[in-house]
Amino acid sequence: MKKYLGIVVCFIMLITTVFTGCGNSTATSNRSNEEKGKTLVYGAEFEDEKINSVLTASHAFATDLVFRGLMKFDENNVPKPEIAKSYTISKDKLTYDFILKKGLKFQDGTEIKADDVVFTIKTILNDKVNSELKPEFEDVKDIQKVNDYEVKITLSKVFPAFLDKMTVGLVPKHCLEGKDVNTADFNVKPIGAGPFKVEKWNKGSNLILSKSKYYYGKTGNIDKIIFKFLPDANVRAMQLQTGEVNIAPVAPSEVAKLEKSSKVTICKAPTADYRGIMFNFRTKPMFKDVNVRKALNYATDKQSIVKGILLGYGEAAYSPIQLNKYNNPNVEKYEYNLDKANQLLEQSGWKKGADGIREKDGQKLQFTLFARNNDEVRVKVAEYVSSQAKKAGFDIKVDARDPKAEKIKDTEAFVVGWGSPFDADDHTYKIFRSDQFEKGSGFNFGDYSNPQVDDLLEKARTTSDDSQRKEYYDEFQKVVAEDPAFSMDAYLTALYGIDKNISGYTPKRVLGHHGEGFLWNVEEWNMK
Repeated sequence: MKKYLGIVVCFIMLITTVFTGCGNSTATSNRSNEEKGKTLVYGAEFEDEKINSVLTASHAFATDLVFRGLMKFDENNVPKPEIAKSYTISKDKLTYDFILKKGLKFQDGTEIKADDVVFTIKTILNDKVNSELKPEFEDVKDIQKVNDYEVKITLSKVFPAFLDKMTVGLVPKHCLEGKDVNTADFNVKPIGAGPFKVEKWNKGSNLILSKSKYYYGKTGNIDKIIFKFLPDANVRAMQLQTGEVNIAPVAPSEVAKLEKSSKVTICKAPTADYRGIMFNFRTKPMFKDVNVRKALNYATDKQSIVKGILLGYGEAAYSPIQLNKYNNPNVEKYEYNLDKANQLLEQSGWKKGADGIREKDGQKLQFTLFARNNDEVRVKVAEYVSSQAKKAGFDIKVDARDPKAEKIKDTEAFVVGWGSPFDADDHTYKIFRSDQFEKGSGFNFGDYSNPQVDDLLEKARTTSDDSQRKEYYDEFQKVVAEDPAFSMDAYLTALYGIDKNISGYTPKRVLGHHGEGFLWNVEEWNMK
C-alpha cells in the first residue's frame, strides 16, 4: 500500500513539476494583469452633462479620452496625424485631403471609415444640432468621401487653423444616424475611438472609464479611470492626502499643505487660462460707456490678485492671447492707477454721492457680479474687485452661486475664464465676434460688439501669411484693449496634486481653460 502511495505521490509531484512552468507563467501573468490593472481616481471639479465630441467645444477630461480625431495635439500643442495616416493641402490652401489608417476601430469593434468623418463634420454643421463647434467649421464648403479611407474637405476661405479643428473626436455614423443628436442616449453612453470607454456613469457621483480593447495606440498600466465629482477644492485636497483620489486640480491655498505630504506631489503647469470680469452690454447699458470699463480695469490691482489670491501661481493679464505666439505686449496693460480710474469716471459725468457711490442721470454706478461658488479663485477675485472698485465709486454686489443656478447671458457681469493654448483663432473669434452672440453658437455671452474687432478677427483667420496674421492679431489686441470686453485680471498656473506613484505626465505642456489638456496622454501613464 505504501509502495502504491509512494508512486501516486511521485506521480503527483511529477505532474506538478511538468506544469510548474505553466503554473508560474499563469501566476506571473496574473501578477502582470494586476500590475496592468491599475485604477486611477481623478477628483473632478465639475461634471459634464454630456460626453459627445460633436456637441462640446472642450479638449478636456472624459471627452478626450473616449474620442479621437483625424488629428491630435502633441505635447507642444501642434496637431499631428492620429486616425489620419497622412494629409495634403492644395496650393490655394482651400482643399484638405485626408487618408485614414486602415483597421482602426471604434469601441464597439466597427472599423473607422470615411463615412464617419463625413458624418461627424456634417453633424456639427447641422442647424438642428446644438453644437458649440459650429463657429470652428462654418467655412467648410464641402466634404466628400473619396473612398472608404479618403476624405476631401473644401473650404470657402483660407483657414490656417483648420488642422487644429480636425482634432475633433469622430463619432460613429451607425450609432447616431437618424437620431436626435441633442438628446440621444449616445450622450451618456458614447462610443468613440479613444483609449478609454464609458463603463458606468453614476450621475452626481462618478464616471467610470475602462480601457478599450480596440485602442490602437501605446498604453501604460492604467486600466480604469474613475472621475469622482468633487466640486469643493478643500474636499479634493483632503482626499488627495487620504489617498481616496490619485490626482486632482487644487486651489493655490492648498499647495503649501499638500507639499508637506509624503503621498502627493504638486505639478505646476503653465496655462493660457485667464480670469477677468465680463461686461454684459445687453443687461447693463452703463457698460456701453467705455470709461466705465476702463475705470474698472485701472481700479483693479492685478498684481495683488496674483500675489494675494493666486499666491504667485500666475501672472497679471492684459491680452486674451497673451501666451500665444501672436501676443502683442505693446498694448495698454491697465496697471493699477486709482487716480486714472476716478478721472475717467469724472470725465463721463459719474459723480460721487454722499455714500461714496457714483451716480449719473439718477442711475447708480452699480451692478451685480456673478461668480461660481465652486471655484475659490473666482469668488475671491469677485470679492477683491468689489472691494477695490469701491474706492473709485463703484457699488459691486458679489453673487456667488452654483453655476447651474445662473445663465451667463442673463448676468450683469461675470467672473469669466477663457484661454486657449492652440491657434490664436481659438477663444478669440467665437468669444469677441459680435455675430457669435447673435448666432448663439459662440461664447460672446456679454454681447460685445466692435466692427473693427469683427473685421480683424475675420482677416486673421482667413490668411495663411504668418506675418500678416501677426499684424491683424497685434491690431486686434490694441483695439480690444482700448474698447475692452473684459476687465482682464490674471493668468493662472494650473496646480495639480498627484499621487507620487504615478508617472508619465508632463508639467511643460501649456494647458487650456480649467487646466484642460493635462490628461492628454494619460493612456500612457503608469502607476506603481
